Amino acid sequence: MEIFLTCCLAFLEVTFIFVGLLLLHSLRKIVFGNAAFYITIGLLLIFTQLVSATELKVIIGYSGADFYIAQSVLFLPYIAIILIVYVTEGTLATQRLIIGAMVTLGFYIYLSHLTIVQCGWQGYSISQGPSADSLEYLLKYSQRTMASSVLAQALDLFLIPIFFQRLKNMQCRLFICVLGALMLTQLVDTFVYVTACYWGDRQWWMHIKSSYIVKSFLTIWLSVIATVYISRVEKEQTGLKRGALDILVSFLGSYGRAQALQKNLQEWEGRYRVVVESSSDLIFLLNRDGKILDVNNAVIQRLKLKGKDDIVEKNLNEMLTDTEIFPFDVEKMWSTISPFESDEITPENISSGQNMELRISAGDGERIELNSFVNSINVENIPMLIVFGRDVTEQNRLQGEKEELREQLGHAQRLESIGKLAGGVAHDFNNYIHAIQGNIDIMLYMHDIQDEKTVKHLNRINEIAEQAAKLTQQLLGFARKGKYKIERTDLTEIIIGTIELFSPQSLKNIEVKTDLPKKKMFVKGDTLQLKQIFLNILLNARDACELKDFSSGEISVSAGVASACPEQFAAAAMGHDEAGPAESYFFVKISDSGIGIEKDIINRIFDPFFTTKPVGKGTGMGLAMVYGTVTNHHGFTCVESEKNKGTDFYVFLPENKEKI
Repeated sequence: MEIFLTCCLAFLEVTFIFVGLLLLHSLRKIVFGNAAFYITIGLLLIFTQLVSATELKVIIGYSGADFYIAQSVLFLPYIAIILIVYVTEGTLATQRLIIGAMVTLGFYIYLSHLTIVQCGWQGYSISQGPSADSLEYLLKYSQRTMASSVLAQALDLFLIPIFFQRLKNMQCRLFICVLGALMLTQLVDTFVYVTACYWGDRQWWMHIKSSYIVKSFLTIWLSVIATVYISRVEKEQTGLKRGALDILVSFLGSYGRAQALQKNLQEWEGRYRVVVESSSDLIFLLNRDGKILDVNNAVIQRLKLKGKDDIVEKNLNEMLTDTEIFPFDVEKMWSTISPFESDEITPENISSGQNMELRISAGDGERIELNSFVNSINVENIPMLIVFGRDVTEQNRLQGEKEELREQLGHAQRLESIGKLAGGVAHDFNNYIHAIQGNIDIMLYMHDIQDEKTVKHLNRINEIAEQAAKLTQQLLGFARKGKYKIERTDLTEIIIGTIELFSPQSLKNIEVKTDLPKKKMFVKGDTLQLKQIFLNILLNARDACELKDFSSGEISVSAGVASACPEQFAAAAMGHDEAGPAESYFFVKISDSGIGIEKDIINRIFDPFFTTKPVGKGTGMGLAMVYGTVTNHHGFTCVESEKNKGTDFYVFLPENKEKI
């Protein structure tokens, strides 16, 4: 029981010492400063020397299980904190610590020799207390032990960074690097200390085996604490790759030069970090599996995340959308982008990277479009991928709107050109038709034609000329050269009259619904021409419903103030500078549940002579006349359609506010 309590006390003591040092290390930048941390390490080093001289030892009774208090409980936390300094602060900070420890041990040896002399002076005016003999004995008869300890500890200070960096460069896990460095250092320390202290002693081998089990167990425990501290509280120092023998090179080379280079490196690291964190581009750092290791602030803000913890450790492919069109294959990236093989940047080892388009989903479901550049990078001799993504979502949206406006402008210009051409041709052609009809009337009036076949042919010619005259009138209406009888009329009455004219032709499995306001909607225009445009749209809606593979169809007609459908009004009035506010226009919406219009031809439906109907069933002038008549009435029209779901026609006419 006493042995168990003694071991527990030693375990708690080593844990307390190491955790206390870690607290000082973590608070050195914001509370205590570096002085308190390094002074504590120096006091621990001196106290270890004093306790080592007393040879305090815990006797357990098993071979290899007995252990010294100084070498196990006090010295292990000391070398572990040396490792923490090297991992988190780099080679230069460790070099300073080694120099400080060597100077401290030198002062200790000097003062111990001086104190031994003072304790042994006889006949001089120095008062010697009752403990002077004990102190003299402690210092005098432990010279060999202290010299061995100083030699072993000086060697340990160099071995810890070398072992750790060697394992780190072999890409071992952090815990393995920490445990391996402490274990290997312990083996070398024990061998050097025992050899120097007990050289020539027959019990040399027994001293080497002593305390091996306990020191191994305590080393594993301290390695666990150190790994948790580095991964959770502190971060490993990043930057250029460090070599295993950098600590020796720093001592053999110039200390001032190493300090200047370290300062310059830290300054440049700070500058690069400011640039990266302040960049508006989204920057991702990925491992070989595509897992996100780090991101900059732009990623957090644009993806609307709470912090880096919401995205780090996630796979980038899981956040991408539209991967069939915009794929991101990590394995393919590694095969096409060669990582740096060395730290020296030359034209031969610089990777050209690869440009690609990516689509990523934000926290609120928004799809973000990225113009990305992917390249390779080495971090602590570990190859990684870095992705620079420029947000082009708004740019692409504006570009799409620009293309749509350009297309609408081109369509309007094309219709205007066709209208001018059709107007000129139709006007002359109309004169020719009148001449043909006049000559036929003269022939029938002045000559008594007995042949019935001849009379029949002449009448047929006259009928064809009348049909041609109607077509010519439609062309003139499209070209804004038709003759209109302008009057103030109620748009609601025009719609009702048109539906009454249309309904007898549409009783075949087609239902017509209306939603018209009770308030009068006065417009200024030709009543017959306005009825004609609504009748043409209704006839097209009927044909679309009959072509669909359903037993019944539906046509709905509604009207009101144009402000009730602002998006459609804005689309229809696009490019017309004379357009006023939506509140000064009325709209008429005619919807059907027919076959709809293909997207690739919807911009051509108002072109003259363009039709999708079979030969003999359509002239292609119906919607062209609608466009020309509505435009001539200072109105606008637009259409929305979806294949197999139906079509919506919108006609906007200006309100007439003249009083009767």
